[in-house]
Amino acid sequence: MQEYKYYIGGEFKKGKQDIEVVDPATEQVFAKIFEAKQEDLDFTIKKARLAQKEWSRTSFKERAKVLRQIARVMLDNLSCLSELETKEIGKPLKESLFVDIPLGADAFNYYASFLESLEEELLESEAGIDFIRYEPFGVCGVYLPYNVPLMIFGFTCAASLAAGNSLIVKPSEYGSLSVLELAKYIDKLDIPKGLINIITGRGETVGKLLSESDIDIISFTGSRDTLKKIIYQSKDFPKKIICELGGCNLTLVFSDADKERALQNILGSSFIKQGQMCIGTSFALIEESIYEDFVKDLKKRISKIKIGSPFAPDTGIGALVTKEHLENIHSRVKELKDKGAEIISGGKPLEEKGYFYPPTMIRVEEVIYEEFFAPVILIKSFNRKEVDKIIEDNPTGLVLQIWTKDLQLADKLARNARVGTVWINSFAQMNSQTPFGGTGKSGWGRNLGKFGFFEYIQPKHIGIGLNRSPVEGWFGI
Repeated sequence: MQEYKYYIGGEFKKGKQDIEVVDPATEQVFAKIFEAKQEDLDFTIKKARLAQKEWSRTSFKERAKVLRQIARVMLDNLSCLSELETKEIGKPLKESLFVDIPLGADAFNYYASFLESLEEELLESEAGIDFIRYEPFGVCGVYLPYNVPLMIFGFTCAASLAAGNSLIVKPSEYGSLSVLELAKYIDKLDIPKGLINIITGRGETVGKLLSESDIDIISFTGSRDTLKKIIYQSKDFPKKIICELGGCNLTLVFSDADKERALQNILGSSFIKQGQMCIGTSFALIEESIYEDFVKDLKKRISKIKIGSPFAPDTGIGALVTKEHLENIHSRVKELKDKGAEIISGGKPLEEKGYFYPPTMIRVEEVIYEEFFAPVILIKSFNRKEVDKIIEDNPTGLVLQIWTKDLQLADKLARNARVGTVWINSFAQMNSQTPFGGTGKSGWGRNLGKFGFFEYIQPKHIGIGLNRSPVEGWFGI
């Protein structure tokens, strides 16, 4: 059985307690990671602070070279990293291979280019010259989710490193292997030891220790419940927290929409990664006049999605990440059914080896602002009089999809919606240059783009007086 040691201070270490890694498609234990202890974290923080001091003194262009090297090792080892990420998490290999990890690598290349053209500001005034320096926070703790660990590693860590911070990365205990494998290649790069650290273990142990520590900033991607714990655990050493929490993402399909494109994008946004995707559709609202025909066509297409081995090229849906997640999702589906909802497609686990849940569509009578994070989509008809209120009442504000040929209507809805991203006649239209993050209960702060970089820096103002200051002669004495 393969052992994956955590990587701290430029060393690979293992703790006394291990955590078994289960292939969710076969239910077989195939690897193990290790639970770090308090002394490991103390050692990591010490090394990270030393490395950060050295790293902060490097020029933007020197940092850019390192970021490009990280992108290169991600792509050079894409096959191995993709297979590990798929085997541990259960999503189809084509997603890891062609989308998730390449997007993570692209973020490193983007911030390298960003640094190569970045200049700190110089302003002139009557009093003299003012410099605006871009100072790092220090040591950044990064909590990665299990669904796309190396993608989010790129989205968060590239900007943090570009800003001059060192990293202590805590991957999910259900999605650690690809990150630990990447550490083997990063270790060979000529960078300060302790600049990038990967510390593993459970959220209630290692995650808790990290948030309680005196690190300087946290980047968190995960659930709202976990964020609440992190905030409470940080009370003795308050720190900036950038967070993306997902939420209930609405998709609106108006009667004049391009039906074929809307169907294709609802299928993709609902069921890619078994629905374990923060930007995915949680609730689809179909305008009344086309509702019945649209749902009938959607049901027909859902039935054709192949469920099975994530390594099979024609698999559309693989396995959910854990048995507990599978059971929780099925319990929630049964609860909706008991309350009167209609199961149109799917609705119960497959009776075979592995944590497989079929693509499920459920008709409900009222809008339920709930994210399943599973291959489950809720549907309902709507009329135009209620659409503004439906959007406004959503307590989470990450993503909104609008499908209509009436761009004036779409623009009005997009402008008024309190969300981080609106896609009009599109889905997943994002890249390393576009900011990503939520509003309301979906989180705060942004990753990606220039806005992502500025989340991880503290501007410092340095004023050099060349003439009279504003207070000279104030008292006339």
